[in-house]
Amino acid sequence: MRYSNHIRGYAIWLSLIFATGIFSATSASHAITQIIVYQEPATNNKTAGLADVAADAFKSRLNRMNFMVLDTATVSRKVGISTIAASRDEVLARLSSIRSNYGDVLIIFLQSRLHLPASRNAYLQSNATVVSSVTESQIVSSSVDGEGFLLPHDCDLDCSQILGTRASRQIAETLAMRIGKLLNSPSGSMADNGNTINKVEFDLVNFNQDRQARFIDLLVNEFPGFLKLVNMQQAGPHIRFGYLSEAPNEKLQKWISISLRDIGINPETGADIMVKPGAIQIVLTTMNKSRGSIGNPKKYN
Repeated sequence: MRYSNHIRGYAIWLSLIFATGIFSATSASHAITQIIVYQEPATNNKTAGLADVAADAFKSRLNRMNFMVLDTATVSRKVGISTIAASRDEVLARLSSIRSNYGDVLIIFLQSRLHLPASRNAYLQSNATVVSSVTESQIVSSSVDGEGFLLPHDCDLDCSQILGTRASRQIAETLAMRIGKLLNSPSGSMADNGNTINKVEFDLVNFNQDRQARFIDLLVNEFPGFLKLVNMQQAGPHIRFGYLSEAPNEKLQKWISISLRDIGINPETGADIMVKPGAIQIVLTTMNKSRGSIGNPKKYN
């Protein structure tokens, strides 16, 4: 009997070790995305209270979606930002400090506005813009209009807070779910408007820092259908990143040629462009340098 108990105990112990190992391996293979949320200053007193409610609901929803939402006040103190309601320019000026202290972090600028038409049927509009601390560029942006709620003419601050709290929470949770979905979107899934998401691995080779910055700026801010950049890596003259867009490769190829001309590169003579499903490689070549042998046209004509 004692021997049987020992065997049973040993089996349980092995099971626990095995389960712990699986859990640890699974956890290690799924890195948690760190997020910092900054509220942009409210436009009036009535908006301020509702914006705070929206911000709390927004962060709570992202936490429940397995994002790691860092405490804004703690981060601000550590990197020298004066307040948690700092301006966007003040936060962007501290990106290098945020990156050195926290590594790869997504900064979300959240803005909520209260619209109050003559009908007194008020509604909130919330907008979120996501910026990467690594690329220092915008990767996702989305906006949501909330459902209307009636604000009487004699409604003071407390009254507007009570009537607008539910609407504020609803709109913030909707926006957080949309942003979270965009951040987690794999290639082939559907965007909010029903279009298929095209994920392409970009390889840029021999771009100097100025051309690299200008080209990526065009990819992000000029190409229609852009969703986000992910997993940017750089080694010497080679930079690689994932690019999520609603545009197919055929359009991307056309726009790439236009953009190369915009940054002073002739796509016919100054670059080798290879486009295939899931990957685009652009190698800048030395100007006026032959890309290969001219061959023997007399023999091979």
